Formats: sequence, structure tokens, C-alpha cells
Amino acid sequence: MIEDDFSVGEALVGEEPEIAHIDLIVGKKNGAAGIAFVSSLAQPKMGHTPILGVIRPNLPTKPSTLIVPKVTIRNLEDAEKIFGPAQSAVAKAIADAVEEGIISKNGAENLIVIVSVFIHPRGSDYQRIYRYNYAATKLALKRALDKFPNIDKVLEEKDKSMHAMIGFRINNLKKPPYLEVALDIPDWRRVEGIIRALPRSDAIIIEAGTPLIKRYGVEVVQKIHQLRPESVVVADLKTLDTGNLEARMAGDATADVIGFSGLAPIKTMEKFIEECKKVGALSLMDTLNVPKPVEILNKLKVKPDIVELHRAIDVEQTEESAWGNIQEIRDACGDNVLVAVAGGIRVDRVETALKAGADILVVGRAITAAKDVTGAARAFLQRMGVEEVDQFRVMTDF
Repeated sequence: MIEDDFSVGEALVGEEPEIAHIDLIVGKKNGAAGIAFVSSLAQPKMGHTPILGVIRPNLPTKPSTLIVPKVTIRNLEDAEKIFGPAQSAVAKAIADAVEEGIISKNGAENLIVIVSVFIHPRGSDYQRIYRYNYAATKLALKRALDKFPNIDKVLEEKDKSMHAMIGFRINNLKKPPYLEVALDIPDWRRVEGIIRALPRSDAIIIEAGTPLIKRYGVEVVQKIHQLRPESVVVADLKTLDTGNLEARMAGDATADVIGFSGLAPIKTMEKFIEECKKVGALSLMDTLNVPKPVEILNKLKVKPDIVELHRAIDVEQTEESAWGNIQEIRDACGDNVLVAVAGGIRVDRVETALKAGADILVVGRAITAAKDVTGAARAFLQRMGVEEVDQFRVMTDF
């Protein structure tokens, strides 16, 4: 039974072009859902005229159900799909929900249901339209009554799942370690060859280095994404001023991670981080030439998502303390911060970096200048214990 004024459910069932997508509201007749029901029926929109759910003419279902087409009805053929298999399927699913106890008989008189229905213009198989919309309606209704998903489920799945229609994967770097390949070569033809040679792995991050961006502009990030839509791309801006402006520029160019310099003024860094959050990108603080990064981090009201610890190649050390105490970075920023290490990292130093607590290994010439780019990258991945497999999965449960 509905405890609140109304509940919302959603379901996608079937295959194109008859695929069914249902958005559903179930609520009390004397509440907000009831007002929306009456308003929609009394004030229809051209091309999206709502209709009552009827099992057959002269037999409306219970609870009273309003069907709202999502796709514009352009002609009689479109109308027949709505008035025929879709209308019947939705109405039958609602009635069956009462018979099966999903909705009580008392609820059947006191509740109303509003169902938004998607019917593809190319859909032609009435059997499939009926069956898919029946299944999607019943599933959306059950989800609404069960209040699925709860907030814990949303937070658990938001970084694992992907929308089937998005065309690319979103990797929010929740499963370190990662190998970041730094492309500092200001020559697009060479860069393109390196990108194409890199293994297909969720553990590889591609960095558009500062020289590359200075030559071709921040739009080079978009060119990288066109070659590798599944990869996280870093725009290494090393911003020192106008933090929000440069972060917005990189975000508009589709950068997943945007880097600023830890030498910038505190206000600049804070504006940069806040702008990254607005555009949906991760912020990265580069500590190159920053003597005491922890002191800077403690001054920031908002913390970066990634802190990159640089060490110069000519002072490279073999001990794991070469990058300083990484735990101090986590203490300053929180456990969710990712720590990247950069500077002269070779295959034989991978274990040292990981043992020190690094989440991201930034590697440049050891891969980009190698005769065998593919083999060099795979050697790093192997030492990191990362398999070249897709970490994402299709969610079929509800």
C-alpha cells in the first residue's frame, strides 16, 4: 500500500524496435497523483493525448490508469499501436497486479496509476509490443511499491553501471590501481599512433599532457575520446589562474579529469575544484615543485579528487618513501582521494610505487618512447596485477 502521496517506478524490457520503456507513478486519488491524473486527462497535449487504460473497450482497469505516450503520435498507424497492444497490455498488467496481491482490492479503488509509454515508430510486431509493455508495466509498478531502488542501491551502483544508450562507458576510477599514460608529445600523428597501440583495458588512463594541449588546444581531449571512447582522459592544464574558467573549458571539451597546479592561489584552486564538480569531472592537484603539499591541502576548504605526487627523475630513489608519506595525503583529503605518483617510473619500480600506497602510476617515455608501445604498456599492467578485462557488467536484477 502507498504510505506516501505517491511512488515512482521505471522499467525497460524487450528488444528494439518494439522495446518497452515505462515510467510510472502510483498514488492516492486524493493526493498529488490524483491531481496530475485529472489535469492530464482534462488538458491533453497535441500528439501526446493521454488515454485511459482499458482491457477492452468499455472495460477500464482498476486502479484507474492513465496512459501517456512519450513519442508523438503522427498518424493512424502510431495511434493504433497505442490504442491497441500498448493500451491493453498496460491495463491487463495493472489488473493482474491486483489479482496477484501486488495491489490490494481496497487499493484498487483508492489508488490511481499514470503510465508513460514509449512506442518506437518502427515497432510493428503487435505481439511483442503487448508482451514487452505488459512486463515493463508490472515490473515498474512492483518497483514503485517496493520503493526500488533505495538510496544505498543507487550509491552502490552509480559508478558501476552504464546507460545502454549512452554510447560510451563512464569510469569514475573506483577500482585502482590505474596506469596513466602521459602524452607530452606535441605531435598529433605520433600521439594518435600511440593511442591506437595501447591495449584495451579499463585500467589505462590517457593523459593529454600540457605540451600537447598548448599546441592543439584543449579540444585535443575530444579527439582522444573519439579514438578511445571507453578511456578516462586527463587534461593536464597545470592551471595557475582563472581556475573556474579553465576547468569549464576542459569540461566542455569532455575531459574526465582536469589538472591544476598546487602552486596556484588557494582561491583559484578552490574555484577550480568546485567547477570540476559542476561539470562532472574529477579534479587533480599536481604537486610539481610544491615543497609541502599536505600543508596546501589542509588549507583547502574543498579537496581535490586526485593528488599527483611528482618527483624529479634526477633525484629518483628506490625506496618506497620516495614520494613522501602518502597516508598523510589521505588524512588531509579523506579515504576517497586517489594518489598518483609520477617521475621516472619504470617497470621495475611498479611494486615500490604500489607498496607506497599509490593508486595511479603516471608513465610517460617508458611507454610512449618504447619501440613496442603495446608490449611496454602490457608489461606495466602485468606488474600491477591488472587483467585486460572489462570491469563493468550488465545489471539484470532489480
